[in-house]
Amino acid sequence: MRKALALGSPLLASLALAAPAGATTYYVSPTGTCTSMCTTRETACDLGSGAALAMAGDTVVLMDGVYKKGLFVPNAGTEAAPISFVADQCATPIIEGPGVAPDYDGDDAQASGVYSEAGTYLKFDGIVSRGWSTGFGNKWTGNHTQDSNGHWDIQNCIADGNGRTGFTFYSASNFTLKHSIAAHNGSSTLHSWSSGITLYAAIQSVVEANVSFENMDAEQHTDGSGFIVDESAHGNSLINNVAFRNGGSCLRLTRSNGTKFINNTCYHDSQDSQDTGPNNPGEIYFTADSDNSTLTNITFNNNVLVATGTGPGAQALNTQPSSGFNNNVVKTGSVSYFTKAEPDFTLASGATDLVGKGASGNGAPTNDIGFDPKCLSAGAPTLVGMIAKASWWNFSVNIDYVKSIGGVAKCFNPKMRSGTPDVGAYANGAVTAAMPGACMAPTVGAAAACPGGMAGMGGMDAGGASAGGASSGGASSGGAGSGGASAGGMTSVGGAISAGGVPTTGGAAPTGGSGAAMTGAGTGGASATGGAAPKGGATGNPSAGAPPTTGGATSTGSGGASGASSKEDSSGCGCRVAESAHGTSFAALGLAGLALLGLRRRRASR
Repeated sequence: MRKALALGSPLLASLALAAPAGATTYYVSPTGTCTSMCTTRETACDLGSGAALAMAGDTVVLMDGVYKKGLFVPNAGTEAAPISFVADQCATPIIEGPGVAPDYDGDDAQASGVYSEAGTYLKFDGIVSRGWSTGFGNKWTGNHTQDSNGHWDIQNCIADGNGRTGFTFYSASNFTLKHSIAAHNGSSTLHSWSSGITLYAAIQSVVEANVSFENMDAEQHTDGSGFIVDESAHGNSLINNVAFRNGGSCLRLTRSNGTKFINNTCYHDSQDSQDTGPNNPGEIYFTADSDNSTLTNITFNNNVLVATGTGPGAQALNTQPSSGFNNNVVKTGSVSYFTKAEPDFTLASGATDLVGKGASGNGAPTNDIGFDPKCLSAGAPTLVGMIAKASWWNFSVNIDYVKSIGGVAKCFNPKMRSGTPDVGAYANGAVTAAMPGACMAPTVGAAAACPGGMAGMGGMDAGGASAGGASSGGASSGGAGSGGASAGGMTSVGGAISAGGVPTTGGAAPTGGSGAAMTGAGTGGASATGGAAPKGGATGNPSAGAPPTTGGATSTGSGGASGASSKEDSSGCGCRVAESAHGTSFAALGLAGLALLGLRRRRASR
């Protein structure tokens, strides 16, 4: 029998040590039925309830398995007390969407795997998001000012096979993305403008030690880069990253200044033969501001750029910076620099052009990427639902291997750089790989009865409240049982106490699963604004669940910002049409907040 490891995860251990007084750790599970007080694995909540409960300083631990609802975060942390969503010890939690088709243009209830419209100071660690329109993203405003929600820290995550974008950060500051993988994003033919990792008007952010491959822009064929710093995204750093076989460039910079590109590895990108903006995007493609500051106020050091030498990738440099371009290696065709390029970019013994040829200073990293190439495998990916493939996709995220070694964090084992730096993302020497099966998951006992005292929160899913406000009868999964309210508990959020029903005891979840009709249907219900997504343009309700059921509460469909779209010229501006902006049921969240106040006392500062 496996023995439990006390705080076996370094991240969970650090969070426990740093947690402020009064902080709570919640557990969620794909099969969780509790809706409050889910402070043990045996009393795990569903994902939506756990996200709604978490306040500043709290941690939500995602147990292993596949979650069929998105992770929508309605609350905000603080600089001293962020809200953290972390994989359980040795776990690989997968947030899996329905796999929308390339021409999907409906009410995008399946908008995002991991998303928040207002949450700031959020941390995500060890989570896989696949089969959505957006893998990870904050609110789209369409503006070149910092008017969205920032201060996100994402580590050890995967965005794979999403219709629009992988990791997308808009119009805010201080994003960190580290030790993560973006792959096979951008198959939408209606709402793309996509790349693996995007900073749009996002400032003072760090993108470090990530792998981005086989992303595309199936709509415009202008983007599809591994990494793009796009439109008024100033003061950002891209360090120790690897990009290969993307449809567009490896590194794209558009009308932004103060950018640092240091020790990145780019290999055989520009794979999309339909590219038009431009038709040869190269390993790097930079579009300057009118004052040319994009190309002059830049640091571009210790990078290796290897172009295909044929087709759209015939050359490595579409645009070369006029200054700040130092100690880079630029080649075309096949090279002998890497152990086994695609996907093993560890340095070969004969990589004399790279070993010891970099420069110290100017932000040169002290560690390398340390990525275990076995976390990727040869062969075209198997994608979720109707997500489309590109003909030139030849590699996959090896999710079975990732699970076997204990999660995404085990794919990254950085080592110290010593002496004169090597060029590219890897320092010379072998990567330390985790041993499959060595990570010992905690022992989980039999599911316990959900704590009493509160009911009706089970209706909260990825959007904070269930799609449409309330399910049939005024209560949703895990909420009030037959009769509407549990004995001594609270009424279901967004609904009314059912007329004439028999109350359950102890606040236990009802049988019959999500949306089960309740005996004595709720009279009147509560109208939850923002429940259903609005038609067209930017989309509304972020709920990843089923469409609203009939009866009980209704939704007015408010919410869902209609982001401004901007036009792109042929020089390659990475302007965007609106991403999915989610409506939120503020009435439901308000009631949830009142319930939480009754559940546990919090300091005013939180």
